[in-house]
Amino acid sequence: MDKNKKAKNKQKNNDKNRNREVAALFFALAAFISCYALVLPDNSGVFGKAFSNVMFQMLGTASYILPLVLLWYFVIHVKKSFELKERLDFIWSVACIISGAVLLSFAGILFEINASGGWIGEKLYPFFERLFGVGLGFAVISIIFLYSATRLLRISISASVYAFVKDIKESFASSGQEKEFSAVRGKRADDAQMKYEEPVFKKPEPLKPNIVSKKEDKHEPKNEPAAKEEKQPKAAEQPRAAEQPRAAEQPKAVAQKVDSKKIAYILPPTNILKNDPATSFETNKAELLERAELLRRTLADFDISAEVKDIIPGPVVTRYDLVLAPGIKIQAVTNIIENISLTMRTASIRVVPIPEKSAVGVEVPNPSSVIVGLRGILESNAFENAKSLLTLALGKTTDGEGYISNLASMPHLLIAGATGSGKSVGIHTIILSILFKARPDEVKFMIIDPKRVEMPIYKDIPHLYNPCASAADADIITNPREAAASLKKLVNVMDERYDKYAKEMVRNIEDYNNKMSETGGEKDFYIVVIIDELADLMLVAQKEIEDSIQRLAQMARAVGIHLILATQRPSVNVITGIIKANFPARLSFQTTSKIDSRVILDMLGAEDLMGKGDMLFLPPGEARPIRLQGAFVSLKEAEKIINFIEDQNFPRIYEPIAVEVDAQGGFDAAEEKNMKDLVPALKLINERKRISQDLLKANFGSSARATNILSILEMKGFITKPEGTNKWQINYDKIEQYLESNS
Repeated sequence: MDKNKKAKNKQKNNDKNRNREVAALFFALAAFISCYALVLPDNSGVFGKAFSNVMFQMLGTASYILPLVLLWYFVIHVKKSFELKERLDFIWSVACIISGAVLLSFAGILFEINASGGWIGEKLYPFFERLFGVGLGFAVISIIFLYSATRLLRISISASVYAFVKDIKESFASSGQEKEFSAVRGKRADDAQMKYEEPVFKKPEPLKPNIVSKKEDKHEPKNEPAAKEEKQPKAAEQPRAAEQPRAAEQPKAVAQKVDSKKIAYILPPTNILKNDPATSFETNKAELLERAELLRRTLADFDISAEVKDIIPGPVVTRYDLVLAPGIKIQAVTNIIENISLTMRTASIRVVPIPEKSAVGVEVPNPSSVIVGLRGILESNAFENAKSLLTLALGKTTDGEGYISNLASMPHLLIAGATGSGKSVGIHTIILSILFKARPDEVKFMIIDPKRVEMPIYKDIPHLYNPCASAADADIITNPREAAASLKKLVNVMDERYDKYAKEMVRNIEDYNNKMSETGGEKDFYIVVIIDELADLMLVAQKEIEDSIQRLAQMARAVGIHLILATQRPSVNVITGIIKANFPARLSFQTTSKIDSRVILDMLGAEDLMGKGDMLFLPPGEARPIRLQGAFVSLKEAEKIINFIEDQNFPRIYEPIAVEVDAQGGFDAAEEKNMKDLVPALKLINERKRISQDLLKANFGSSARATNILSILEMKGFITKPEGTNKWQINYDKIEQYLESNS
């Protein structure tokens, strides 16, 4: 199919080129014949004389414009770089000829020269003369003539004005240099022993682009462990780590029944990790300036006038900020991306607009990249000062600055990327960044790993959580059926927390924990659900998995439950429309096709990434993704952090939920409480023969209640929404059967 499509496109292009050549030949003959008939009417026969008489009577001296217009038509048809605009060219050519005839009538009267505009000039001259007067009318018709001529000749007025102003500036600069040269010549003339030499005048070179260096205060490397240990803890850290013994001094055995708030726990120090090479990478300024000039010359070869304003070097990618000349579109740069990549000798580049600078950023991979480590980001002021326990150290931006995000505000994260693109390392970075922030009784991880090879190193950490098992038996979930049951049980945990918060009259987990800190009650911990390969789960138990993920994604944020879903196959069968609608935060590593990039990001771009941690992060509410280089954490570094945590012997303590999950996948008693509106909703559907959120809101009182009813109806199979449509389909037979059995 692709070969046939390419052959058809090739044949279509050949036909277009052939038509252009035929049209060019026609306009060349027409220009020659019309010019010959106007200049030598006596030698052009009866037809030539008639044509000449008609043209001179209608247009007068302006008749000579017609051969020039026909000759220009020949040029734009021969030169394929010109875009054909038949209607616009015809309109501007007619406007040019008519305004030229009127202009010659004004010129003949004002300057008393032998020039006339023929019948058209005589008829239109009184109109402009009475409306504007002779002088102003001449100026107005001159502007109309020049404007129509420039539009016909495809001359950019703004670019011409820009070039004119630039030439004036250069002439002033050159005049200043000539004054200096004249002073030198005078000095040499006074010196009789010095041989006079005429100085060579050089055209002033364009201003060199500014190389923006990264800010030092955001990445202060902390290479001395002693200095970190001597640092006095802040007052806010006193209940967590101050006046507590180091991990090595703590006893190995801990009593089974203890209050977790009174157990000493030390957060892992960052000096366990290796120094980040990206914090001290050096840039070759001469090489950066050379590559910037190469980029400017490449754009100039394609008639794109631009200047490199700033150069922002990074550990992996360098961004060149271009200021385009007026009248040049950004699309002109994006259309030649492959040519720029070939000239810059890189695999791929990315062009992004920089609105705050009124510039266009061209991201070019460095010839030699530097590995981005996790330690440099963890030691940045942004991460240390972050108050959220779910602070994520995702990586570094193109300018080498650490990028920090908050999972609690996302509130869920969708990750996709091809095999070998760095997806698994990115998940390890997310888990470790939370381990550096939170105690085991503050954040729990529910890890689902169907591949069984990526997450076993976390099986003994006290942060592990499984709602279907006791705290002592919590482990990494690898079986898809067990994963479906655990997610189902987690929905019950969410419902119980909502009931508990309603009794305490608080809105979310933050308010509840603040109230418990005042009253001395037990605080709730955050639950981060990490699914390393969603595609494998969807193959085995798609209905159960999708239903649980949908309910958790819609309602679990307020009770401290957050989802991180990762897959290497971001197809519509895995990342369905229901899942995407509840995951505004997206993180895409390199994908194998443009279709996968569009599925995960709703736009192209991920297919052009370099791999090895190069990613695009789309924060909630943002229109464009941010390019990041993910931090690399080796397996040995992760094991050191886990060993540090395990040596503290912090017990696993959490209360298991009492409600059991139905083996058949049905709704339990806790869920039935939220389904009390199901029967009235089904009766309403049967009566109105339609379903919508507005209809449910009008009958049940609130948008949240209507959304919950829609979710239950879809999960039970009473209504469905096919992929690619926005209209609900109603299963009336199933509704009638349910109403009969529950009447």
